[in-house]
Amino acid sequence: MRPTFPQALKCPVCGEGCSLDAYERTDETVLEGVLGCRCERPTPVIEGIPRILPPATAQTLVSEHGDFFRRHPEVLPGGTDVGAAASVRTLHAFGDEWQRFPELLEVHQRIFDWYFEGPEPVRWNGLRVLDAGCGMGRWLHFARKAGAEVVGMDVSPAIDVAAAREGVDVDLVQADLRWPPFSPASFDLIYSLGVLHHLEEPLAGVRALAMLVRPGGELRFYVYRTLEDEPWWKRALFAAVSGLRQVTTRLPYPAVHVVSGLVAAVATGLFLWPRRVLRRWAWGDRLTRHLPLVHYTDVPFRMVVSEQFDRLVAPIEGRFTRQEVEAWLRDVGFEVVAILPGLGWRAIARRPATSHP
Repeated sequence: MRPTFPQALKCPVCGEGCSLDAYERTDETVLEGVLGCRCERPTPVIEGIPRILPPATAQTLVSEHGDFFRRHPEVLPGGTDVGAAASVRTLHAFGDEWQRFPELLEVHQRIFDWYFEGPEPVRWNGLRVLDAGCGMGRWLHFARKAGAEVVGMDVSPAIDVAAAREGVDVDLVQADLRWPPFSPASFDLIYSLGVLHHLEEPLAGVRALAMLVRPGGELRFYVYRTLEDEPWWKRALFAAVSGLRQVTTRLPYPAVHVVSGLVAAVATGLFLWPRRVLRRWAWGDRLTRHLPLVHYTDVPFRMVVSEQFDRLVAPIEGRFTRQEVEAWLRDVGFEVVAILPGLGWRAIARRPATSHP
């Protein structure tokens, strides 16, 4: 963590700015320390990352970073019970996923470009950007390369994977996007890709993020869509996967990894290889273009596995209509720029220039 980063943070409880007491630092980074505020709620800085979790999940830090708290018991989170079972399971699930699949692949650049399609190109240079739910930092890596000043926020230990890759080139904080440690109107652009549909109440996430967008700034997010307009056989396949999820969301993560590999192998044999072979002919292209999972045709097998793991491990998976997404944006008073279809909805919205949080 850069020594200046705490100046951009605020306590989600009292709303006041944070002061830094560094335990271990170099000239360029703070490796360990504690953040303080008016409400005297100490916040640990562990391995160079502020860990500002809500009470329901703060106790997970003790199991993840036991050595730090043995050396600094004064920073132990208050309380003994970990609440919000779905939130805790989600935190552990995605922490495990991105530590299990940390690779940044060439195909991720193409996916990043797809996410940020729209009526106008994003002019990244000089933007102050928040990646809300950054995971292992795939998308913030490309935003930073494009010239943005990026802050990455994730509730899970995946934030450590992002830190190992990006170093001090981005500011990172372990925090819940529904309980963000930033002042209103702090960012020019906030994006949250593939995160909101894993929340119990996605609208709560949209509201929390909307508060952080400056007047005239943008909010972008991607969520899964319903399959109501898909043919019956795709809906049946989705129902089968949903049934499988009832089992896999309760399995140990190594077991989910094995199941994900089996699903990826079956999908490759039934759908991806036929698509790779037959698409060179017009008739073959027509025959295979609507097969399940063909959007993975040109990605490495390990990514196919990781994407199935993502589907099978998350305890909550919401799917939404275009009308629901529009209703969220109306709720926060944003102008809808575009809602682009695809595997899900890519929403682009703007805070009116005369509007304030």
